[in-house]
Amino acid sequence: MKSAVHMTYAWSRPYFSTKGEEKVYLLIELKGTAQPSKNRAPLNVSLVLDRSGSMHGEPLAYSKQACQFVVEQMDARDQLSLVAFDNEVTTVFPPSQVTLKDKLKQQITTIESGGSTNLSGGLLEGAGYVRKGKQEGTVNRVILLSDGHANVGITDRNQLVEIAREYYTSGVGISAMGVGDGFDEELMEVLAEYGGGNFHYIRKPDDIPSIFEQELQGLLSVVAQNVKITLQPSNHAQITGIYGYRAEEQDGVSMVQAGDLFGEEVKGLLIEMSIDPHASGTHTVLMATSEYIDVTEGAAACTLCCEVKGNFSSDLEQLAEPADPNVMNYVQLMRSAKTIETAMEALDQGDVETGKALLQMQADEMYQFAAENGDAQLQAEAELLAEHLPYFAYSGQMRKELHAQKYRQMKRR
Repeated sequence: MKSAVHMTYAWSRPYFSTKGEEKVYLLIELKGTAQPSKNRAPLNVSLVLDRSGSMHGEPLAYSKQACQFVVEQMDARDQLSLVAFDNEVTTVFPPSQVTLKDKLKQQITTIESGGSTNLSGGLLEGAGYVRKGKQEGTVNRVILLSDGHANVGITDRNQLVEIAREYYTSGVGISAMGVGDGFDEELMEVLAEYGGGNFHYIRKPDDIPSIFEQELQGLLSVVAQNVKITLQPSNHAQITGIYGYRAEEQDGVSMVQAGDLFGEEVKGLLIEMSIDPHASGTHTVLMATSEYIDVTEGAAACTLCCEVKGNFSSDLEQLAEPADPNVMNYVQLMRSAKTIETAMEALDQGDVETGKALLQMQADEMYQFAAENGDAQLQAEAELLAEHLPYFAYSGQMRKELHAQKYRQMKRR
């Protein structure tokens, strides 16, 4: 049986010293195999749409257009429901096989803007539909779109995160999309993170259809669901940081939730490690195990194991060999994301001078690395960060743009 997932690893440096403790980075990458569209897994999706008063006009119009696009792209294999919420929750149409497309699209046109934002009510309704419709081999996802803060129903962030975690544990993923400059970006990101889905910042209403298309095209090519990576270091190694995905540690073993994997998608997990000195030669440093549901083979539970080894040497020429540029790209993106987060904390407290200085420092560092390594991605990230600085004003929109850049860098997107 052809595996739906391939796992590889690379170290930041090809050789480690035999004489002292080493701080190194390990990059583990999971890549999904290409899957013909005719063999794709059926979708079980609920669209959960904010129709509060602030969505009136273009935001709601483009959202309805995006929902109609989703209907058009799905077929009789799939099940779709649509929930709209303001202070009340309305099921526009319950879980339906996508056959009578014109009827579903016509029902979408009836959605009108209303009052407040009962985000929890809409999320619970949509996620409940998906959980009830979950079958072996289906791709199960809630797509939540909102432009505001939860102000009716459950509004506590921790409670909302627990809802997302509970549904993801039961096999229902949640992707969250925030529109404009009025939504709670911290909440929407953690809903997606604990819900095993994607977070999207949508700056302008007319971008809504393209972001929906991006999300849907990913779902139409899912090859592995509920991907989990377990990391067990050897007795002479310690994990000191994990970047890219949510991780939990117990008794020295780290468990990482990586969500669903699309065909030809590469998910990278960057691991910071401290390694004790070893004798010259090749030694096992860590065991990495990936567990997932292979939807290309019905719903087969699969496990991949990888023995991660490191080369230890006292040869100064070997120890001076250059770092792996792909791994160091991840390291630079991770450092940038952490610096942006620190800068945002300063800016949130009104310390604009420190916040700007941190952002400028990070842009300069990425420019330098990009120039030395011919790294187009880091060049683009540096330019995006630097363009904010000449006429800097820390508005709601600016905060969301910085937050989105930080998220994208942590996920290397």
